[in-house]
Amino acid sequence: MYDFLRRPAWIVSHLIVAALIVLAVVLGFWQLSRYQEESAKQDRIDALAADEPVPYDDVIDGSDDPGDVDPDVEFTRVSVTGVYDTADEVAILNRSRGGAPGAWLLTPLVQADGTAVPVVRGWIPYDPAGTEVDFPEAAPPEGEVTVTGLVQLTQERGSLGPVDASDGTLQALARVDLVRYAEQLDAPLRPAWVMLDGQEPPQAGELPAAVELSVGDAGQNFGYMVQWWIFALI
Repeated sequence: MYDFLRRPAWIVSHLIVAALIVLAVVLGFWQLSRYQEESAKQDRIDALAADEPVPYDDVIDGSDDPGDVDPDVEFTRVSVTGVYDTADEVAILNRSRGGAPGAWLLTPLVQADGTAVPVVRGWIPYDPAGTEVDFPEAAPPEGEVTVTGLVQLTQERGSLGPVDASDGTLQALARVDLVRYAEQLDAPLRPAWVMLDGQEPPQAGELPAAVELSVGDAGQNFGYMVQWWIFALI
């Protein structure tokens, strides 16, 4: 009566189904761990963003290379004073805001000792087909300014993604790659950049628009977790 239970096709099909169930459950737990990690990281960013800023030089060692900066200092809120060098500012491409295409505006802030702290001043609408970097509406205050913001580490290309030219003076970069950026600056570049959240005197116009740091959408990971477990039940 139950001879069909010994049929290879029946056995193999159920083994495949069992393997798929296990895989879906495991993937659900993986998305749960990602959700917890992203949520904890966002909570850390939010907490640090509310802290009183400390001097940039107290957090970042000027002798470090960009790749040697302690990851634990990332998202620390700092302050730094200097003069913007708009001649050397560049656009960081493919940064949308509210669904609109654009770029981040990266400008070196030259300190009294001659070193430059790279500062992402905010977001601008930007056409990467343009040949000139000229953002008159986003010009910073003249003279000395004091910037506050969150410390960020240099960005490196992964296995995929656009590649910046290895030589020449670039007017736009694919990412905040401080090693590549330093090659086209006269002033020594500090090894960590700052995502601006305020400055004194303030920006005159609406551009560049403020950028709110986020590690990603943790809710998306939660949704994927639920989906994988629903697949397992099905």
